[in-house]
Amino acid sequence: MSFLDLIFPKKCINCRRFGDFICSDCFSRIKFNDNFQCPVCFRPSVNGLTHPVCKARYSLDGVISVVAYSPVTKRMIQQFKYKPYVSKLKDTIGEIMIEGLLQNESFYSFIEKYTPALIPVPLSMKKFRSRGYNHAELLASYVAKYFHLVISNKLLVRVKDTRPQYKLGKKERFENIRGAFNIRESAGRRTEILGNHFCKGTLN
Repeated sequence: MSFLDLIFPKKCINCRRFGDFICSDCFSRIKFNDNFQCPVCFRPSVNGLTHPVCKARYSLDGVISVVAYSPVTKRMIQQFKYKPYVSKLKDTIGEIMIEGLLQNESFYSFIEKYTPALIPVPLSMKKFRSRGYNHAELLASYVAKYFHLVISNKLLVRVKDTRPQYKLGKKERFENIRGAFNIRESAGRRTEILGNHFCKGTLN
């Protein structure tokens, strides 16, 4: 235990029990996702891959949702992204992501074959100044270190601020994110875009 932990002891972000950011009881409620869907039609698919009949020129090849959305994961994401910010949650969330990715055969075979670059979804400057960090970049660094991947944070650039996706309906999410990003340069390799959750066709 560090000196800071003595002065500012960790509390579970869900039940407020002292000890860690996620206590063992609340952690046990986090379920790794085994209900994968095609990111285009949202019907069941193997490991979240896009169905061949659903593929279009600019569609995603697939989406891996590591854990199922639940009250615990919702609270964890909120504390990581919104006030009061808990940046140290990156270690807990990073470990959960790695465990979930190790269980996904398509991801493991993909990185072994292509050694992709990880692209964290960029923040607007306004949100970055308020938060002090890009949550997606912190998680990308954690995952990249474990799997020996590179991070490409110059490929995707945000050109407009957007409203929080979780507050919007399906149609509004697409309109909200439309034109929000530009591609600056080629990564020269396959890429994986990393965000914190997938909302019916849009990454956030």
